[in-house]
Amino acid sequence: MKKLSVLLLLFASSLLLQNCKKDAKEDDQNAQVTESDAKMMVESDNATDDILDLVDLYGFENGSSTRSHALPSCVTQTIVRTGHNVSITWEFDANGCAMPNGNTYQGTVTIVRNVDLSAMTVTGSVSFDQFYVNGINIAGGTQFTRMRSNANGNPQIDHNFDLTVTFPNGDVAIRQGTRTREWVQGFGTPMHTDDIFLITGSAHVQFRNGVVIDYVITSPLHREPPCRYFVSGTVEITKNGQTATLDYGNGNCDNEATLTLPNGTVRIIHLP
Repeated sequence: MKKLSVLLLLFASSLLLQNCKKDAKEDDQNAQVTESDAKMMVESDNATDDILDLVDLYGFENGSSTRSHALPSCVTQTIVRTGHNVSITWEFDANGCAMPNGNTYQGTVTIVRNVDLSAMTVTGSVSFDQFYVNGINIAGGTQFTRMRSNANGNPQIDHNFDLTVTFPNGDVAIRQGTRTREWVQGFGTPMHTDDIFLITGSAHVQFRNGVVIDYVITSPLHREPPCRYFVSGTVEITKNGQTATLDYGNGNCDNEATLTLPNGTVRIIHLP
């Protein structure tokens, strides 16, 4: 009986030690930026910026320009003017609307803004209703201010956003922050194939599992058609005081970003 008691005690101690190691490992993972954290950040960032790209390109044309008429046939555009405001609604096909950059949209986007596009600044909002980018749901909206010409002589739009991003697997990211999109090339031409944007800003992101991450663009993200991904730029991702760096590359259009973890380990993040 004594021998059995000792064996049971050793077995219980072993289980306790294994559980302690497992808990310590999980606590360590929760404390540090992980590849999973970074990938969700990259995917949600790419999806939200993609629709803001469309807002910048087509949301200030009153529906009468070559640009607005270039929208795919699978989106219905409705324009309503009320007093000093104009509302532009895009309804994308429920079965999916393929965009020129290869992304697929579903749902409704509404832009409400000042009527006077000749003013130096135009204010307004963007809201989303059952809207999806490649199966990623985007809810909430942004308040924006658009400058006709910034200090560099370029159009610029500043967004204050409060968005909830839900991934197909059920993961949720609540994103709050600011985003500045400077239109550095192509704004004077009727086509969108030569448009280039530089994006800066920051965000506070909370995931459904309680993880909180702060996100700061440290080198402007570079977006240009027809690429559906950022082609360059760097981001710092901070979690529990530990910071990882995400690098989108040197200008090539690909679905890769390089993640350098706080301990110096380097990983490659792939976008779908």
